[in-house]
Amino acid sequence: MSSRQQSIARRVAFENKTTGESSANKVDQTPAEDFDTTSSCSECDAKTFTRSPAGEWYCDSCGAIHTQTELKHSEPGWTPREQRRTGPTQSISRFSVGTRVGNDSSETAFWSRYNKRLNHKNRTLRHGLKELRALTSSLEANDTLTEQSAFLFRRVADDGFLVGHSVESMGAACLHVTAREHHVPFPLKQIADESPVSLEKIKNAVSRLLKEYDLQVAPPEPSVFLPRFASEAGLSSETRQCAYHIARAMAEDGKHIGQSPTGVAAAILYGAAKQCGEEVVQEDLASVAFVSVVTLSRQWQTVKSYLDGVENA
Repeated sequence: MSSRQQSIARRVAFENKTTGESSANKVDQTPAEDFDTTSSCSECDAKTFTRSPAGEWYCDSCGAIHTQTELKHSEPGWTPREQRRTGPTQSISRFSVGTRVGNDSSETAFWSRYNKRLNHKNRTLRHGLKELRALTSSLEANDTLTEQSAFLFRRVADDGFLVGHSVESMGAACLHVTAREHHVPFPLKQIADESPVSLEKIKNAVSRLLKEYDLQVAPPEPSVFLPRFASEAGLSSETRQCAYHIARAMAEDGKHIGQSPTGVAAAILYGAAKQCGEEVVQEDLASVAFVSVVTLSRQWQTVKSYLDGVENA
């Protein structure tokens, strides 16, 4: 037996070992397809062939593989998203028209060609989603909130409501509105501090969203800010628990209505710290709540009056 035939025999033995009896049974039940075993080998003109358990026909003389199985090519990058068959569905917060294959040393040239394949609308969407991901990362928002904010941003882009607003301001507005809808709000001032656009532009974009989609988003309760503010201020669990009871009582009596939610939350934490004998200054609480010391002092008078009234009742 020649060395080539020995190599073929070893290959067949390996396939028999890996495929097992199930593969062999499958081959027995599979027809010979359309391969003509009486034809000549295209490599050595021999006319003896053997079929492996994997279903491949090969030449006994030279080992050349003869199969009728067609290669399955991956879809090109311009195939519509819903018609692609390669890979899992990507995150809705990311925009892509294909997969990069290989290693190109010229990064600038690659991205230049990549951007040229996108029209103006897709370039805007890609840039907006990138800015939105950067903002949510800076604010340490979870993946669920990022995906939901990206869904709203895509809707805004499809409906043409980006006209008159920068993608950065509309992305920040989508995050703010989505966070409020799911009761994990961020103060607008906090979002503006992490965004490249001004607070006023974000407010305008938020107003546009609420108007165009008729969103009935209720103002956040002060209690939803307590865990975050208390954690950043380093307050004890006893103070947090006391603040929660105060916030719940004020909400039941409607004393928080018409007030700044973040200011009330900071004032409640200040009052709870005083009741628990924990030292904290108003400047620190105002900083973590993204309000001024004047706002905190004014809200503290409201909270103090409520607490005094409860004690005297």
